[in-house]
Amino acid sequence: MSEEVSLKREVGWFGSFSLGYADVGADIFIALGLIALYAAGATPIVFLVTAFIYISIGLVYAELAPTYPYAGGVQVYAMKGFNDLVGFTAGWALILGYTIDISLFALAAAGYFSYLLPQFASLLALMGLPPLGVISVIFIGTLILINYLGIKYSVEVSMGLVILGLIIQGFVLIPGFLLVFDFSKLLEQLQILGSPKIQSEVAYVASVPINIQNLLYSLTLAMASFVGIESIAQAAEETRRPARHIPKAAKLSIIAVLISVMGFSILSIGSVGWEKISGELEYSIAGLVRTYPIIGGFGAKLVALAGFILCYASSNTGVVGVSRLVASMGRYKLLPRWFYKIHPRFKTPTRTIVLFGLIGLLLASFGNIPFVAELYIFGALVSYLILMLAFIKLRNLREEVYRPWMVPGEVSLKIGGGTFKIPIVGVIGFIGVASLLILTLLFHAKGRVLGSLWLTTGIVMYMVYRRRIGLKAASSTSAQQILPISHIYDVGILVRPVIERAEAIIDTVSRSLDKRFRITLISVVDPEEFNLNLSDITDRAQLYQLRSEALSELEEVAEKLRKIGYKAEAMVFIGDLEKIISILIDSGRLEFIALIRRITEKIKIEKTHEDKLYRVISKYHGKIMVLRRI
Repeated sequence: MSEEVSLKREVGWFGSFSLGYADVGADIFIALGLIALYAAGATPIVFLVTAFIYISIGLVYAELAPTYPYAGGVQVYAMKGFNDLVGFTAGWALILGYTIDISLFALAAAGYFSYLLPQFASLLALMGLPPLGVISVIFIGTLILINYLGIKYSVEVSMGLVILGLIIQGFVLIPGFLLVFDFSKLLEQLQILGSPKIQSEVAYVASVPINIQNLLYSLTLAMASFVGIESIAQAAEETRRPARHIPKAAKLSIIAVLISVMGFSILSIGSVGWEKISGELEYSIAGLVRTYPIIGGFGAKLVALAGFILCYASSNTGVVGVSRLVASMGRYKLLPRWFYKIHPRFKTPTRTIVLFGLIGLLLASFGNIPFVAELYIFGALVSYLILMLAFIKLRNLREEVYRPWMVPGEVSLKIGGGTFKIPIVGVIGFIGVASLLILTLLFHAKGRVLGSLWLTTGIVMYMVYRRRIGLKAASSTSAQQILPISHIYDVGILVRPVIERAEAIIDTVSRSLDKRFRITLISVVDPEEFNLNLSDITDRAQLYQLRSEALSELEEVAEKLRKIGYKAEAMVFIGDLEKIISILIDSGRLEFIALIRRITEKIKIEKTHEDKLYRVISKYHGKIMVLRRI
């Protein structure tokens, strides 16, 4: 049997950010006019409402992705929190969205490219070829090759495109607010809640005003503008230092996307109004920029360039996302193991890159994708709903998991003698996603049918496959393979009573140990070391005085450690050093004892204390940590 090859960690924090932003930042270029068509003047409000749901999704990924840094994202979290069947459902729902992402944004990039170089598109048309289809095929073929050779090259492409795209967006937004934005017009437009026009795509219900139904329908479409931040999680297994880089990348992506989406929606409604924006669906932002005095013509070209750049980067993240997701599902036998093939040289899942890249290429070659938005939203919302449930469940696992970053805000309920933790962001996200999924099922007739058919077909195939390989559909055995980046460890730091300086202890701990360690500061007042006798009343009083002073000092240090994010407490014992440390380790109260290595040239260590420490180290060599004294 050949040795299994693993993915290679080559993605830094900005590369991770680029993957997350590229997959979401491009959406505004194809969604703004579409949302205005249904939401009318309330377009910024619609984006703002869905932005809150996007924030909750992004924060959940910022916690879970570094905690469980595996390719697969929500599929992995669902397996860990529930079982393989729930994990498959989450992954299968996302596969459709990612594959559509490749095609949709390659076509959008081709459209902007044609706007920039109309001569090339005209030449293809003269040859009897569909311009958008041919250009998008070239784009996707290039992405397949780049991703095949390594995620390093793929991410570098995304990084370059995102940097240029962000610069251009800044050049578009800032002059717009200075030159054409009218605050009074914005307030006037915001009062128009939904378009009164009947649209053929909406499955209207009786007795509800048309404008309100259009407004509700626009909420589901606006959510499509925020789909994609999970790409950060898909590359978690290839991210360097995921505990630090992923939360940073996710939070930066949230901020950058919010500035872009809210900036363009407020600017457009507060300058040209919803009717003009909705009347130019394909180039709504370019239409906005053309109204700028003096720089309008040049600005429209810049918008087209930014649209091309970000849409192409988004198509790239679709290739990255679906290839890692499907490979992960093959790894855990949610799909045939054949899909999990990592190239020994390039360290990429080459089979899934080529297969799903070609599927996206085939869809794009027709130059048009029917029902794209509806299926895109349906699959994403199903996966996000499972994400929120898995997030709440994983917060309540019995094992003590180290979370490099935690979403703030939690309510604890006492239930049946135990404590159930309810993260507030998880509840908000669940309610928001569930509401949008209900609206999608209500107003998207084609998406309702085709999305349900996609899920049903996938689950049936999954059941047949699992039965054929002799595994239960709802098995939880795979969850045992999904280990957190680390567990929480209880470490006792042995501190010399009275001698150690508080600042030195704090500096030593903060530079040597991260927040996965729960700290107990321990001092042992050893009568033998201080040449005192417990049976003597005077000596015993002196020992208790030493204990009181040491405890006061350690409590002060523990409080300072708590202020910088550690869980810390202090304990002081009177007795034989060797016996007390042995009892603490043997009882299981502490998993490690940390010794602060002293600078013996400057501070003399008494021989009694030193001999006892050496005996402890020789007895518990696997349980002893030595910290370099700062």
